[in-house]
Amino acid sequence: MDSEHTVVLPLLVAQICTRWRQTAFATPRLWARLFLQLSPDHTALLAIVNTWLVRSGGCPLTVYVFWEEPPFAARHPILDALLAHSERWQSMFFYMPYTAFKSLTHIRKRLPQLTSLSLGTKDEPPSSELVGKLDVFADAPQLRSLECVNFSPLIFKFPWGHLTEVPMMAVTVDEFVDILLQTSKLQKGGFVFMDGASRSRSRYLAPSPQLSVYHNHRIHLCHPSLRSFTIMTPPFNSHVDLRFLFPQLSFPQLEELVICNLNSEFCDEFVGFLGRLPCLRVLHLRKTALGDWQLVQGLRKCVMLESLIVYSAPGQAPTVTHHLLEALTWRRGDRARQKNLLPCLKMLELTVDYNVSDDFVRMVRSRVVFVGDLPPADELGPFVPTLPARLEKLRIRPTEDLGDRVYTGLAEIASCGVDVSVEDLI
Repeated sequence: MDSEHTVVLPLLVAQICTRWRQTAFATPRLWARLFLQLSPDHTALLAIVNTWLVRSGGCPLTVYVFWEEPPFAARHPILDALLAHSERWQSMFFYMPYTAFKSLTHIRKRLPQLTSLSLGTKDEPPSSELVGKLDVFADAPQLRSLECVNFSPLIFKFPWGHLTEVPMMAVTVDEFVDILLQTSKLQKGGFVFMDGASRSRSRYLAPSPQLSVYHNHRIHLCHPSLRSFTIMTPPFNSHVDLRFLFPQLSFPQLEELVICNLNSEFCDEFVGFLGRLPCLRVLHLRKTALGDWQLVQGLRKCVMLESLIVYSAPGQAPTVTHHLLEALTWRRGDRARQKNLLPCLKMLELTVDYNVSDDFVRMVRSRVVFVGDLPPADELGPFVPTLPARLEKLRIRPTEDLGDRVYTGLAEIASCGVDVSVEDLI
């Protein structure tokens, strides 16, 4: 979404010829998207907005609003024009100062079509009188996706029970727990943890009874609808301590787990957390401090896993080691097969250095030269096949030159039908 695709291109289509112009004006959906950057000189932009709102007829609207440059105010003429059509909002993105959010108050209960909402700001946290009082979006019956950037989502009141997707770009552990307790239908959650402690909760909301129990370590967060879960930290604080969180979590239907840029120490409880993910098919660990032995122990519990990505974190002990590659190597024989890991693995992506490159090629060969068919996933159970699933895609991120012998081995693997790609040196 940008101004070229939402403003320039519709105008170009309408200027080609009379017939195209008539067709463009008769196609309301062509005018139902806008990308707006607000500024003090708003006359020309306001004319465009009003024209687009008329030409789009009754079509649902997708609008991106950026107000990043001062002077800021509590209201803006372009926001007023959009507010008059709030019944048509379907997918909306607002990045603007806190004071401007208060101007949206009168559209409460006038959001019947809103399904996707993204809110962001670069302001400092608001004063206490604003916290918890913005109920603009509390009555949005179709809202399913909510994104918050650079501020606590608990400042607003949302229909949490309806939401199925929540990318949250700045939360504490307390806020994460509050969100999880309220989103009973959540299917996809992504959280950037700013720190492991509370943001002084008294500034936001009175602690709930559930959260008080959580602080006493008696709560067990079981979320049966969650399918995808992402944990990240910001570049300026990658050492957020989440060790005490993993023992509290249980996601029995989770299929995808992504952890990025988490350089704090992992714990043995993380292995137990993986053991409570019986449906896990995708595990991505990018630049984490997870130890190789912890990862191997965790992978023993991931019988259904089909996709594995492991990037060693710069400056940390590598996760991709001889121990990990040896554990991933497939061995034949009744005694060996009980120890084999990841029988369903089809996609693998690893950082590889020269010291482990031979072990890496040997491991991949063991999963390519001898391949077989697995029984259906719902019949796999405790069954450990003699042969692994066919490795279909292999991606390597070398940390240094791996040498000709390794690249020759990769060429041989590619000749067996595996999609092999090697990235540039990192």
